[in-house]
Amino acid sequence: MLHDPAQVRAGFEEGARTFLETMRAIDDGDWDKFGALGEWNVRQLAAHTMRAFVTVEGYLSAPPTVDRVITDAAEYYRVVLNDPTVHQGVNARAKQASRQIIDPLGEAEAVVARVLGVVTGCADDDRVNTFAGSMTLIEYLATRVVEIGVHTLDLQRATRQYPNLHPDTSAVVLSVLTELASPVSLILALSGREPLPEGHNVLQ
Repeated sequence: MLHDPAQVRAGFEEGARTFLETMRAIDDGDWDKFGALGEWNVRQLAAHTMRAFVTVEGYLSAPPTVDRVITDAAEYYRVVLNDPTVHQGVNARAKQASRQIIDPLGEAEAVVARVLGVVTGCADDDRVNTFAGSMTLIEYLATRVVEIGVHTLDLQRATRQYPNLHPDTSAVVLSVLTELASPVSLILALSGREPLPEGHNVLQ
């Protein structure tokens, strides 16, 4: 499903704002504590979330490296998740990025401000050359809204904050995740007829 550019941009901007608010509320003693995702501590989780911004900037300036053209955000996830080593690579990059962070909040504020400026100056249909294929900026931003939204909730849960996302962000996250899910399973679960299977996760 192609996304409405205005909705995606609003979700991205509000997601960035909520992420920074969440970072500002983290106590100094919490950065090395392990949180909602088990093998990542709070610093590593923050570093991974910051990469959701950094990759926008990097991929916009990268030359095309693959022949595949990706239509929308859901197809991007299907391609990426088809790689059996993808989660191993994500873990390694998050841990490497966290080792380079000295001032988590200050660096997050700088990265977010810089990338928001870059995105504002780009057209909706500018090409983003990801490792999985080439796609429009808006569809790639939709995947970033998913990453920012989900991991901001992880940060909030890991640091005893109330889990909260702006409705604009939640709308984009849900639109992508529901495309990846089984419609029948969702209908049965949301109507109270059958629970989702234990451990159900569309991002695995």
